[in-house]
Amino acid sequence: MPARLPRPAGGLDPDTPFGPATNWVASPSWCVDHLLRNAGIHSCPPLRSGSVLYASMHGGAAPNLGYLLSLSGDWSRWTKVNAPWECAVQGSSAGTTKAEYAPQLRPVNRNQNGGGFWYEVWIDNTGVTSGDRTIDLSMSWVPPTAVTVYTTMRADFAKGEVKFFNGTNANPASNSATSWSVPELTKQYGRWHFGMWLTFSATGVPTVEGTVQYPGGSGIVLTPGTAGAAISAGSMGNAILRIGGMRVEALQVSLLRGKPPTFEEITQTGAWKKTATLDTPDLPIRVIPAVSGSAWDVITQIAKATLSTAGFDADGVFRWRNRSRWTTPPTRADVAVTSQRELASLTIGEEIDACRNNCSVKWANWARVKANKGTVKQSRTVYKLGPLSSYSLWWTIADDEFDTPPPFTVVSVGTDGIRFAADDTDTAGAVHGLVEVSTERRDGKLILTMYNRGYMDVWLRGQNGGLSVSMTTPSIDSGVTPSDCWSTYYNTPSQNAYGVQAYQHDPAGWVQDSASADQLAGSLRDAGAFPVPTLENVEVLPDPRIELGDVVRVQDSTGAALDTLAWVIGIRVTGDNGGTIRQVLTLRGTAYNGLPKDAGLTPDPPVDPNAPIPQ
Repeated sequence: MPARLPRPAGGLDPDTPFGPATNWVASPSWCVDHLLRNAGIHSCPPLRSGSVLYASMHGGAAPNLGYLLSLSGDWSRWTKVNAPWECAVQGSSAGTTKAEYAPQLRPVNRNQNGGGFWYEVWIDNTGVTSGDRTIDLSMSWVPPTAVTVYTTMRADFAKGEVKFFNGTNANPASNSATSWSVPELTKQYGRWHFGMWLTFSATGVPTVEGTVQYPGGSGIVLTPGTAGAAISAGSMGNAILRIGGMRVEALQVSLLRGKPPTFEEITQTGAWKKTATLDTPDLPIRVIPAVSGSAWDVITQIAKATLSTAGFDADGVFRWRNRSRWTTPPTRADVAVTSQRELASLTIGEEIDACRNNCSVKWANWARVKANKGTVKQSRTVYKLGPLSSYSLWWTIADDEFDTPPPFTVVSVGTDGIRFAADDTDTAGAVHGLVEVSTERRDGKLILTMYNRGYMDVWLRGQNGGLSVSMTTPSIDSGVTPSDCWSTYYNTPSQNAYGVQAYQHDPAGWVQDSASADQLAGSLRDAGAFPVPTLENVEVLPDPRIELGDVVRVQDSTGAALDTLAWVIGIRVTGDNGGTIRQVLTLRGTAYNGLPKDAGLTPDPPVDPNAPIPQ
């Protein structure tokens, strides 16, 4: 399938500082996980059918659906240990790990077809016994007054309490609140599911119903509650996630016809199967590179750029292994293989050409680059949307332009605004809380779609013949572009023995900080500083368990009397009509044989002692 990766501008937003804590917009493993997810290969609970925002948290804060606006706090702690499903971000114990998102579609809070908003996240609190132990799930609402309202559900694992906040202050604690006691939050440790079901009455009164699923398998549905004043008709603004010291995965906001009624539907049990696993993310990406070709082409490109391996095992499970698998010489085999016949001879190569003792890795420096928000997509289109109908506009979008969140419904169109009117006249009032707006980037186009959720005609129309829609499309500022830098590692003993053997590695934009480039250069240097023997055409008894990158122990007790560990770097399997299967391996040693020595030899002098002296 075609490779499609999002291009969020959140990493270049002025509110996102540059540094190791906030460079984690994504990572190579996040991009691989996203491409797999597009193909239906999942490593954690997938998107629901009504999802408007989804972020896997598998090595980056970027959402798989929706738009990342900004990051703050520490996003550098990624772990597979005690992750709810596959991989999670570990929040700061100070409670300052925070991300702000825009949904792909801005739902309205007066949905005449019923339904509500389902905001959920998976949490693991194993071993977290101190510091800030809260999770905030917030949604903002943009009414006609342009005074943003915030609704927040907070789970406090230290106090054993769940709170709902509603008000105009961005700090939830400054708003009106109601609370529920959940003592199990302080008693149990493990994987939790935390959900918030939010609905609005015809007059805008918010009602929230929380659900907490315990690690032990049981759970609780909190009694419905409300707090604060009614919220004017309008659309959803942004979603905000704030994390304390817990591990968080699979954040999602969905627009559903009803609250999931059972444990199975709340947790999506039985609705998916885990068919992929990935190593711990280790290389941050601030700006996701533009890609082309098939999804597998891009996965292969990322693997080559980051010294990783990608593939499906014999059971069909996808496995992504990063360069850490090559760091330490193995002491045990994944599989023991036996030679098909006595090995009378082996072809073993050990060439200086295989030696690389001066390794450089190129990296893109985004430190001084910020998003240029001067590019806009605008239209003066006038169009009547009938009841329950939709309409789309589109603009071309270039590779150097980033993703564009949907505009806000406003009274007068300015930056990032769209206007709907009750009639096709200059005096007609603006309509709020009736039309949902989404944006999508597809095949070189930015597509804006409007959905009339009501039972009256609505007009897409600017004031007095002015703009009816205007959206900012972030791009790279032409004055400051990412600079190319190099990190170099070398090995002096190897250079003394073999001379300088240079290697330059260009990851094609997949490495974006000096620390990551240093790690890759060091790995290349360590792997290639000395020639390692390769064993060609080793025929073994066919074994379907053998995968590329495995460590095998090759045993031949009679012929070559071979018993050694080796990496599998090539597999060739053939068969014939008689049912005979042959498996031939190409192997690479796990250690080098030491520096060359002229043991027992007396070198000749460099010049023949009897040669005449040149005149």
